Amino acid sequence: MQMKKISRIFIALALFLTTANINAQQNLRTAYFLDGYTFKYKMNPALAPERSFVSVPLLGNLGLGVESNLGLSTFLYPKGGELVTFLHPSVSNAEAMDAFKNRNSLNVNVNENIFALGFRTGKSFHTIDLSLRADAGIGLPKSFFSFVKEGCSNGTQAWNFNDVNLRLDTRLELAYGFSMNMDWLNVGARVKLLMGYARIDAAVRNMNVAMSEEKWSVKAAGDGFISGPVRIAEDSQTGMIDWLNCEMMSDTEDLLAPLTDKKNIGLAFDLGASVDFLQYFTASLAVNDLGYISWNNVTLAKMPSKAWEFNGLTSLKEDVSGVGDELSALGEDLAGLFNMEKSGEGLKKTVPLAATVHAAIEARMPFYERLSFGLLGTQRISGAYSWTEGRLSANLAPVNFFSLSCSCAASNFGSSVGAVVNFHFPGINIYAGVDSFLPLMDVVPQYYIPVGHMNTNLALGLDITFGKAVGRYRKN
Repeated sequence: MQMKKISRIFIALALFLTTANINAQQNLRTAYFLDGYTFKYKMNPALAPERSFVSVPLLGNLGLGVESNLGLSTFLYPKGGELVTFLHPSVSNAEAMDAFKNRNSLNVNVNENIFALGFRTGKSFHTIDLSLRADAGIGLPKSFFSFVKEGCSNGTQAWNFNDVNLRLDTRLELAYGFSMNMDWLNVGARVKLLMGYARIDAAVRNMNVAMSEEKWSVKAAGDGFISGPVRIAEDSQTGMIDWLNCEMMSDTEDLLAPLTDKKNIGLAFDLGASVDFLQYFTASLAVNDLGYISWNNVTLAKMPSKAWEFNGLTSLKEDVSGVGDELSALGEDLAGLFNMEKSGEGLKKTVPLAATVHAAIEARMPFYERLSFGLLGTQRISGAYSWTEGRLSANLAPVNFFSLSCSCAASNFGSSVGAVVNFHFPGINIYAGVDSFLPLMDVVPQYYIPVGHMNTNLALGLDITFGKAVGRYRKN
């Protein structure tokens, strides 16, 4: 199994953000106040499910989340009856740069629940689950895109940009959760054993590029580390990492090595509580992913301390046809800009997880308690990949087996409108929802790629339920 060239992965993330299909797990936040929703315990371990349950393998809780302040329209422009990139001469520098933010970011989350079981004992609820999680993120300053755009033209210029960040993290999680109901107070905790598969974490803190028609001189400070089944190629002449020829290991034993003889092990905790007060109100607070992973067989890389020559964006000056060729050429050129050399191999590195805080308050209507309104605040604590969101939800449970929630939110990535429906009959629970419809309503028809900001979170699930229902509304 051969991996896509790393330069193309970089350019797909950096310049074509909305085509990604892969930061830790972000659950369906629109469903936080949803009656009968099985997996709200993953957002707050104090919020126990309505019934005991067992998830349908691979279909019990499948989620994909994307947070980005950019979209396809940032990179592609209709000009003269055809679609061109922002690099095309027909797109002015001012027009192209107006579409970018001072800080441009993409966070993508995949959560695949392989197995989950929950059961009640008295006033306590227990959960056991195994999940596969993938966490990817990239951050780029506006000056980086300005350099790429204007660097295609001749002339002597000097450029400086910093805070370029790239991260990919994949791992398995085996978790046990426990919650207890004490009338007006609910408390809960989850302990999670983490088994890391692969991680790439790189940062360029400062880069200076002096451009002329003869040569470009680059001096930069940056570093990163790689752990996992990646063969790192080196240029035989310079000794620098050859990003174009790095690839995934294809041998089955190599692919399984991080989970067997080269284990990357970690531990994390989720803590939560909820309080009922003044008859119609509930307040809750949770902190997720307090922990770390100890990565083994780490390869460290750093940018050289002395300046080096860069051939410039030469491929783009040649005759390239089509958007795909243009982006591919750009990826190959930029591989020479991000020059790194190995600074250590076979090392160990302990990395803290990115934590998430949820704080919420819900008010049930005195005239109809099956209607409620909730406000959820979410803070992602992840350095350069941090973000904040406030989400207001309207929640309705008109009958015992059906509930729905609608929400609107504002965050670092813009505004969003979401909805989720949940059928929780005795014996089966089915739900489907999205944290934002907006990106899905304006897409390129052929590829279903959002034109505007891609900021959403899709989730669906199918679970088998059993036992007596215990919830806020009496089940007949």
